[in-house]
Amino acid sequence: MNAKKLIYPIFALVVLAQLFVPCLMISSKADIALTGKEFRFKVVNNHAGTSINGNYLWFRFMDDKYKVTDKKEWERSQTVFVRFNKDTLGFAKIQSVSKFKPADSFDWVKARAFLNYKDSTSLQLIYPFNNYYVENANLKEIEEMASQKLNDSTRVISLKVNIRENQFMVNDLMVDNVSFKDFVKGLSKK
Repeated sequence: MNAKKLIYPIFALVVLAQLFVPCLMISSKADIALTGKEFRFKVVNNHAGTSINGNYLWFRFMDDKYKVTDKKEWERSQTVFVRFNKDTLGFAKIQSVSKFKPADSFDWVKARAFLNYKDSTSLQLIYPFNNYYVENANLKEIEEMASQKLNDSTRVISLKVNIRENQFMVNDLMVDNVSFKDFVKGLSKK
């Protein structure tokens, strides 16, 4: 009889726990959207810069290299802390790269850094937000038409990302200052 009385409270705790975790995740993303600083990362738009794999567009960014003075100070592959600011056009620009977490800034993320094999005086950085999810409904249109247009070097492609202390939220992909969703809709009308 005692075990039957415990079933309902335990069930209620499990239900509350299952509701609490998604609510916590949603509130965390909402907090980053409100308090994080928005940066626009310019995408390399040539055949090596944007690729489609599954439901994701994968990017290389224009500002993903950092010059180092002493290459012996850096390992071949390591986690680093990258601080950002904005250039005169409003695009993200690397302010500094460090092995240690910045104490005086909120505008940073952890990234993977590799000594550049072509130029050993610079680090090649791979940011944790180097992809963009595309819904299944748009995937066929993107594969057929947009991949050529995304790799057109005359277009300005940027990824809007809110950043605050290694937390980030990808807002939108912009193609010539047009939202990617609107860009794809425009392709399907042609």
